[in-house]
Amino acid sequence: MKEKILAKLQELRNDDLAAMEFAAGRSVEMMKAYCNIDSLPEKLLGVGVSLAGMVLDSGAAATPSSKAKSIREGEVSITFAEGMNGADEQEMLGCFKVELDRYRRMDW
Repeated sequence: MKEKILAKLQELRNDDLAAMEFAAGRSVEMMKAYCNIDSLPEKLLGVGVSLAGMVLDSGAAATPSSKAKSIREGEVSITFAEGMNGADEQEMLGCFKVELDRYRRMDW
């Protein structure tokens, strides 16, 4: 599934390949964890691509040197953006709750 998501991302976006690979893998991990399943059905490909795009847009796939949060000129201060936290990931997954809940399994 990761390879298919990556291929679709490459068609749709013009981002760094390493960042897209990370985002594709991260979207697969997030969907598997949310649904509590080991393999993802083909019907979730669109969700995976959209979720990977959100990961890219959030800056979680960016290297610290490529994502500046703030820059101050007096005595030069640069603050880099942090990666996603758990709340951000839950917000992203919440956007696809209707589609993901069909495949969600109980975790005992």
